[in-house]
Amino acid sequence: MAGRIPQNFIDDLISRLDIIDVVSARTRLKKAGKNYSACCPFHNEKTPSFTVSPDKQFYYCFGCGATGSALKFVMEFDGLEFPDAVEKLAGDLNIEVPREGSQQQNREPQYRELLSLTQKSADFFEQQLRTSKDKDKAIDYLKDRGLSGKAAKFFSIGYAPPGWDNLQNSLAPGEKNDSTNNKTIKQLISCGMTIEKDDGRTYDRFRDRVMFPIRNVKGQVIAFGGRVLGDEKPKYLNSPETPIFHKSQELYGLYEARKIRQKLTRMIIVEGYMDVVALAEYGIHYAVATLGTSTSEHHIRRLFKVVPEIIFCFDGDNAGRKAAQRAMETVIPALQDGLQARFLFLPDGEDPDTIVRKEGKEAFEKRLDNSKHLPEFVFDSIKEQVDFDTLDGKARFGQLAAPLISRLPTGMLKELMQQQLSQETGIKQEILAKLLPTETEQPNQHRANHQQPEQALKPQNGQASVPQAHISSHHDDHQYDNSEEQDFNAGDFIDTDGATQPSSNASTPRNKKEDKLLAILTQKALTLLVKFPESAQRIEPLEDFEPEDESERLLCEILKKLKQSPQSSSIGLLIQWTGTPFSEHLKNIANQSLELPEGVDPSNDIQGTLQNLRLRLLRREFQTLQNKIAENSFTSLTIEEKARYVALPMQLKKAQIITNP
Repeated sequence: MAGRIPQNFIDDLISRLDIIDVVSARTRLKKAGKNYSACCPFHNEKTPSFTVSPDKQFYYCFGCGATGSALKFVMEFDGLEFPDAVEKLAGDLNIEVPREGSQQQNREPQYRELLSLTQKSADFFEQQLRTSKDKDKAIDYLKDRGLSGKAAKFFSIGYAPPGWDNLQNSLAPGEKNDSTNNKTIKQLISCGMTIEKDDGRTYDRFRDRVMFPIRNVKGQVIAFGGRVLGDEKPKYLNSPETPIFHKSQELYGLYEARKIRQKLTRMIIVEGYMDVVALAEYGIHYAVATLGTSTSEHHIRRLFKVVPEIIFCFDGDNAGRKAAQRAMETVIPALQDGLQARFLFLPDGEDPDTIVRKEGKEAFEKRLDNSKHLPEFVFDSIKEQVDFDTLDGKARFGQLAAPLISRLPTGMLKELMQQQLSQETGIKQEILAKLLPTETEQPNQHRANHQQPEQALKPQNGQASVPQAHISSHHDDHQYDNSEEQDFNAGDFIDTDGATQPSSNASTPRNKKEDKLLAILTQKALTLLVKFPESAQRIEPLEDFEPEDESERLLCEILKKLKQSPQSSSIGLLIQWTGTPFSEHLKNIANQSLELPEGVDPSNDIQGTLQNLRLRLLRREFQTLQNKIAENSFTSLTIEEKARYVALPMQLKKAQIITNP
């Protein structure tokens, strides 16, 4: 185990990095005013929603919420752990990474030898699946479960043949009294591959089982799970605790999930190895399984370093409900702002393995999309325990829910759930506060180390102020100090002074009066949409529209999210944006007092603003083509440009024109 990376080195490395250089080396960036934009490299999209700020050295995606520094980008894009990302970036700058001394270094040779044996064991089991005289029954079992050879190879699935000493004889083939051979046998016992009896004799732990190698985040085999081919007990057999394997800390399939070159936005926690493999077979590469233990807080915090959302998948029976209850209580303390937990219950008698084979990927992912968010699950599960239609039932509901909510880290989610509890019970928050136990938890850890007094940007042009938000890295804070924690201001992405950013097309003249008016209209539309999110269902979003500043982009992205996941209240909308650099800005808007005259539909104003934004786009496109013709000739246009030049006047005529621009 390598020593710690000194904090002063990490700080120096980050100060030397330019996020534009780091990101542009991995994805194509386009200048957009003072920032840069691109199609997000972490999810599929047709129009750019990924923004990089060279001033603050941060990136943010309006589509999937990905955000962070250059170091975080390399961790996410290259699929690296924090220390590996530091090594990578330091290598790019030709800098050697120093390491502090550690007592663990003395044990590293022992760990390397054990890891070598578990890897050799995995190779042996894979070979036996191809060559053993008993291989056919293992192959038939895998085929019956719908597993392809490609999936078996990806997960390095193997076979432990019948017999008491096949593995031992393969890895320690010498005489029993040979010193080298005796050392290997002792190491096989130490890493859990063989078992020693009271009389000193040893035998293979895994016999006549399909074998699933368990890997750590570096891809090293650290343990195994074995599945019987018939109905013998135990059905699954896992490696014991060893110096290189601690089952309460490891997750089957996590390495394989990160090995796939796709952006991971969520993880499913399932029960068995075959569930993980079957889901991957159908293109769902983001499932992991615990290893014979309940989901621990360590598991949860580890997954939240990789993805912002965890979905717990359970059977719909009583046992599944009880397991979900335990998972809910375990995940609550880890739910910092920006992180989400959801709960999926499958029909009785089904598990992910069987149901994905029956329904396919699209139907299963639809189940995931419709799974319950933690706030909904908390309130629904407690309502099942009380008579909610009575006053004393509501009082009991509050008494049960308040302590759970109190265990949430201090942040917007906790505040919103307290508001929701007040609405559900009809009890004022001041009274509910008396039900809360004394809070001892720290504020969100990603804000704790460098918390500054909140200083809002001064509102200008009637806009709401935009308080500072704080973003941190997701590296292992038990081994490495926080290094990239910085104040991240939403104002660096939102144009708070009401002026739009300069056009990327310098040849197109700008109408400053129109820009100023549109900035005011955009802010008004944004306020209406936040205050009346249900109006989104009556609004037609712009097609093929590229916003010119981040206020316009925020308006379009909120509308898009509301279309995909309708909300009837501002609280629901705020939950969607919790943990983003814009959450405080939107919360300020939601808290503004705003009443519309009776009969006025806010969707009309919002739709009008969108039409005016589109009109500006069409005008500028037409002006650009006219400039090109004036500089050269009509024949200088491409076929596509000629077609657009002919079509644009009719489109401009149909578009609604801004009065007195």
